[in-house]
Amino acid sequence: MGKLLVLAVDRDDDFGTKAGVSTPLIGVERCREAATALGMADPEDSDTNALFSAIKVCLDLRKEGTDAEVALICGASQVGIKSDMAISDEFEAVKKRVKPEGLILVGDGAEDEYIYPLLSGVKIVTTKRVYVKQAPGLEGNLYIITKMLADPDKRRRFVAPIGVFLVLVSLFFVLPNVVMYISDPDISGIARMSSGLAVLAAGLVLILYGYSVGKRLKKLKARVYNNMFKESTKLLFLAVAVAFLVISAVYDYLEIQNMYFQNEIPKVIFFVESLIWPMVISLMLYIAGNIIADYQNERVFRTSYAISGLTLAAYALVATGSLDVLMTYIGYWHMLDIGILEVAAGIALTLVVNFLVGRVKRDKQSKKRSIIRRKGRKSKDDDLGEEYDAVYRVGACVRGDPLRHGLLPLRRRGLREGPALGDPQRRPGFRRRGRVPRKGVLHRFR
Repeated sequence: MGKLLVLAVDRDDDFGTKAGVSTPLIGVERCREAATALGMADPEDSDTNALFSAIKVCLDLRKEGTDAEVALICGASQVGIKSDMAISDEFEAVKKRVKPEGLILVGDGAEDEYIYPLLSGVKIVTTKRVYVKQAPGLEGNLYIITKMLADPDKRRRFVAPIGVFLVLVSLFFVLPNVVMYISDPDISGIARMSSGLAVLAAGLVLILYGYSVGKRLKKLKARVYNNMFKESTKLLFLAVAVAFLVISAVYDYLEIQNMYFQNEIPKVIFFVESLIWPMVISLMLYIAGNIIADYQNERVFRTSYAISGLTLAAYALVATGSLDVLMTYIGYWHMLDIGILEVAAGIALTLVVNFLVGRVKRDKQSKKRSIIRRKGRKSKDDDLGEEYDAVYRVGACVRGDPLRHGLLPLRRRGLREGPALGDPQRRPGFRRRGRVPRKGVLHRFR
């Protein structure tokens, strides 16, 4: 057989994320440096041993007189489609450079079945799995499990699915007992659900641990404490908005209990309609807090916040009008005219908001174009065209400073090319800007 390629594959890119190694790597020395770098970054990673084993296999083949080369390719930290595509691309690059006739795959055996289909075009001669020797007995196994659970990626890939499975299994036993307890409240029903609830609690704990919810909550708590004084105005208005919404919801619920409805559908519609404007007012309070906080910190007023408030009001008018029309249709009250007026007012306010948004965008674009013109650059959305930048003010150089001379009438403007300008050094009133116009090129004079 011709040239053999000893290939080490790191699907989750530990070499890149932990050691900062860019792949693909070809050659014994470069692979040895990469293995040393990963060993220094994480001495307990099995990919280090796999790469050292690939180097040893390559050197042993060379001692036997076989033409062999060693290479390292990596995937991505997000294991899946992205990592497999990276492995395929790097393998194609290595294959074009080395041009092997046979392939020896060396790995730690974790995900070999996912890697084999990606290595197409070269015959796989053999594979070698590298097992790291550990301390024998129960103590060594516990140490391995503990180190595996300390890795967030391993927890998310192995622990979280177990928790999801336990939750799904427990729901099959808990839900029927819950339905029976609702229809016939009995203390024995809770006893029958105890085992299912225990499994459900265990599954939820495993899910929370697998996705590191505790650490994320700690980070969120620290972030809230750090921003509490910086954004105290926002938090104050947010607290007022939430309190107003909760009080409104409780008041509306108690009011609905004293009203008579034939069924639950109009009761739900009335409750939703009564909560629309409290929700809008709460959101507007939060927006007002953001406006005040931005003005306090940056001395700016963001028009987007005001436009958002008007948009919420328009949506609220349309929603309440639609619900009034619906309640009139089902025969609970006669507010058809008011409902139609509310919908029309909401649509009109929406049109006004769209007009204001377009006006703000046009103002921003005009300011941007004026800044670009002052700096002498061209803009893609410049309505004046490229002729604006190429206009030469005829006679301005003779009568005074071309930088301060006013615009001439349109009939006295003209386009002139480089050869017609002659020597700019001899023109009266011309300021040299550090460069001489080249021939055959349009130039601007400011």
